[in-house]
Amino acid sequence: MILTDLFKVNRLNTFCNSRCFALMLALFSLNLTVTAQNQNTTIVQAVVISEVDGSPLIGANVIIYDIEKEEILYNCVTNTDGFCEIRKVITGRSYQLEISYIGYELFQKRINVVQGFRENIRVSLKQKAGELDEVTVEGQRLARSGQAGIRRVSDIDIARVPTPGVDGDLGSYLQVEPGVITTGDRGGDLFVRGGTPVQNQILVDNLLIVKPFHISNLYSAFSEEIVQNVDMYAGGFGAEYSGITSAVIDINLRPGNMKRFGASGSVSPYLTSILVEGPLVKDQQSLLVMARKSTIESISPELIGESVPLRFSDVLGRYTLQLQNALCSVTGVYTQDEGEIVPYNEVRHSWSNKVIGTRCFGFDPNFEYPIEFTAGYTSYTNQEGTEENVERYSEVNQFYMNTDFQQELFGVLFNYGFGINFRSYEVELDEKFTSIAEIDYLSPTVNLFFSGDWDPNKYISIKPGIASQASLDTPFSFEPRFRASFRPDGTDSQELSLALGRYVQLTTGVSDQRDVGSVFTIIRPAERGDPLQTSDHAIFGYQQRWGKSFVANIEAYTKGGRNIPVSTWTPVARIALQTALANSSSYGFDVRVKYAKSAFYASLGYGWSKIKYEADSGDLGAWVNETIFSYSPAHDQRHKLNAIFSYKIAGFTTNLRWELGSGQPFTRVFGYDLAVRVPFQDVTENTGIGNVYYTRPFGARLPYYHRLDVSVNRSFEFDDWFIESEIGIINAYDRDNIFSFDLNTLQRVNQTPLLPYLSIKTGID
Repeated sequence: MILTDLFKVNRLNTFCNSRCFALMLALFSLNLTVTAQNQNTTIVQAVVISEVDGSPLIGANVIIYDIEKEEILYNCVTNTDGFCEIRKVITGRSYQLEISYIGYELFQKRINVVQGFRENIRVSLKQKAGELDEVTVEGQRLARSGQAGIRRVSDIDIARVPTPGVDGDLGSYLQVEPGVITTGDRGGDLFVRGGTPVQNQILVDNLLIVKPFHISNLYSAFSEEIVQNVDMYAGGFGAEYSGITSAVIDINLRPGNMKRFGASGSVSPYLTSILVEGPLVKDQQSLLVMARKSTIESISPELIGESVPLRFSDVLGRYTLQLQNALCSVTGVYTQDEGEIVPYNEVRHSWSNKVIGTRCFGFDPNFEYPIEFTAGYTSYTNQEGTEENVERYSEVNQFYMNTDFQQELFGVLFNYGFGINFRSYEVELDEKFTSIAEIDYLSPTVNLFFSGDWDPNKYISIKPGIASQASLDTPFSFEPRFRASFRPDGTDSQELSLALGRYVQLTTGVSDQRDVGSVFTIIRPAERGDPLQTSDHAIFGYQQRWGKSFVANIEAYTKGGRNIPVSTWTPVARIALQTALANSSSYGFDVRVKYAKSAFYASLGYGWSKIKYEADSGDLGAWVNETIFSYSPAHDQRHKLNAIFSYKIAGFTTNLRWELGSGQPFTRVFGYDLAVRVPFQDVTENTGIGNVYYTRPFGARLPYYHRLDVSVNRSFEFDDWFIESEIGIINAYDRDNIFSFDLNTLQRVNQTPLLPYLSIKTGID
């Protein structure tokens, strides 16, 4: 143990010495940005919040209006903190400052701009009666949600997808997006446009979380009740995100109510939940805590006549501090999942997440530009085995700090920053699975990024960038990024957008892709001397709006991956630390159409994609007579169609979701045999060991999958409390959708059968 600790300390010293120039660059950036404000610069900063609960309003429009000429001269749109900034306002004149948000009353203020003028204002907008339903729709419109690869998700979007409970869940919603694939209704793995789960980066309030999706794919750790907004980058993400090669899911939790105390609880056949929130110091500090626990395992035998051996729980908390010149939060997340992915096969899977950290966004007058700082700790464990023995175990712990700055150069606003992450890895495998039984490793990494945000006119937006990262065992990477958009008429009624980028991943994940019944993944660092896992993205998108109600979007994309570790194959499906390096190609297109008018909402999304892996047959262990083996992995779903409808009438809200997906690849069985070691074993006394022989790997496809989910919701409000109920059905026409087939017992396992539910929620407001 002492030798191990000394080894780790020595590695840290070596790292610090060999990467000192990176830290010097970071300190130089800090020194460059944290300076006294330029007295010659005129700045208007605004923080826009809702008077209802004190939460930030995302997408509020802030304009500076020329009173004499009656024209808009400057404008900005608030970010996830409700903050926006207008710089270099011409001095010596009087202006009208206006802040607007659909569903809220207009705010107006006269300002006189002189040399060195700086306006720092916090505005609480008053809500207009009867217009709240339109707020989120308009807010997203102003935020330009059509940029290539970006999906902006609100709590209202999440609520429209039926889930066995009163509230919707992010896990259910993400699966309706074209390009997002799962291998079934359990396991908690999401594949985005050809990427594997370990190639995704998931952030909650800027903090890393590895696998927040529950063992039942209907749920994640993020209920509609606590989500403020989500930005999902299906590819082509900017330089501020690094360390992954496929997709980013950036989740922002809402702050607790800054005005008054509230609490609620709900029960359903699938889970129970409780939420508590309220101000610690009114209009300044708040606390939000939510806890949920599944109940389906105990209720399923009576409800649907079969066992659902799945258990999960989560606890989330957020403390929020709003100061005049800073917004800070402390967020904690704990999740626990356990159960049998394939019932009755006596293999239990479990995983857990622990996250704690803080994020601060500061725009103090002592700083020329806003600064963002994040520090946190993330732990993730996953294991597999029987009730008596854990046969496979993998753990990764991370402590990290990131700082982001801004600086204007040559009239262009640049964002840049640096971060450091100390990751420790631990892997233990039973000897019957591999000859390498254990990994215990500490890997510090440094990441840097630099990106520009240039709007030369109202038609064009350009965002170039570059990211770089290095660990003790790897040199600094070169990762250029580029995003651009063109609006032909200068408005967001139509937009052409492009995203390009190169991405490098220093952490790898190894799993057996052939075994849908196993979600165990070995997470480990890239080894010294091995080629790094990289990916190149290209996305082209077009979005068209007709008025405020109708929007259509089409995107074409391609991803090319290199040096992807794949667990070596044997006739018996198992995981191994020994890997082959594969190259991948993923390409396709998505089409999405949405219509929202008054009480009616409808959306239709279709995605077509093709994924191909190539690897040396000898390295891979494939039993085919080909030097280079090419195959489509289990997450290659060619066609996916989703339709969502929502309608409100007489106090009732009806939601409907229908999904159709083509079959995913699997490996057929060629035959069975009994292996006897002749002449060492006597066939008259020993019948041998059963073997399964396979045909070409991933050479066949499962049948099509489709499912209809329906829910009807009604709420009742009283003086200071409310009650809300929802009745619904998952898989309304009881379709037998296959999940897996056990080759040893020849038993077919289907996905969720017809699942009716009645959920009740009550609380004080």
